[in-house]
Amino acid sequence: MTTGDGLLLLAVVPGRRHIRIRGDSRLRYALRASELADLCLAGRIAVGRRRIEVLDARPVEDRRLSNVLRGLGTAAPPPGLKDWLRRTPRSLTVEYLSRLEDQKAVRVRRWRDSSGRTRNDILSVDMPRRRALLTRLDSVVHPGSAQSVADRDLALAVLAQTADLARAAYPGLRGVTDRRRMAALAATHRLAPAAAGAAPVADVELATALITGADVLTRRLLGELSDLYADFTTGGHGLGHGLDSGGWSEGGAGGTGHHGDGHTAW
Repeated sequence: MTTGDGLLLLAVVPGRRHIRIRGDSRLRYALRASELADLCLAGRIAVGRRRIEVLDARPVEDRRLSNVLRGLGTAAPPPGLKDWLRRTPRSLTVEYLSRLEDQKAVRVRRWRDSSGRTRNDILSVDMPRRRALLTRLDSVVHPGSAQSVADRDLALAVLAQTADLARAAYPGLRGVTDRRRMAALAATHRLAPAAAGAAPVADVELATALITGADVLTRRLLGELSDLYADFTTGGHGLGHGLDSGGWSEGGAGGTGHHGDGHTAW
């Protein structure tokens, strides 16, 4: 399971009656960034100040990531990070949903509405697999775990935070402390300077301790994502439209089993 697969599985949140996807307007850009994170951590690319450089063009195990790597290698001129993220296809979240379906992590019913548009009902989610992802997040945000954090888990945590998935991972009152710790990660990576003042000092120290080999990568990715998400409210660069999910509808009854109080407010 790639980091992108993990992000979407975290975003698929069972509720009392329906299973829905959280953070959808942000999610597709975080998915695009996750592909770069995985390729960078695999030693295939380097995200530089001006362009994304292919270091090793050999395919990786995951076919989609290999296709992304090939696209980066054949692009002329080599793309910059900002342009690459801003060209994120609108269909990316749906594509990743199909990946989760192929992995039997979710079950989806597709149908066409009266306008002929394809809708997606998420009927069920593999809760043990989702809980395993939450355990990976716990290894990053819980006190005392900093020494054992893997770069991939750190990338998952910070991308989940910037995709607005903290409440999906740690809902309700029980999740307040862990949501603050996730925000402290973003503050450490200079995404949300205001959050640093609101977070407890201990959480900021924890976030600082989590700086690993993935730090430079996540700073670059999340810095660009922060600018991009800011456009949602300022109207810059034409990103304030067309942010719908490409056809979600409220699917079948969802169970509980994620962190917190068993349901999520939307």
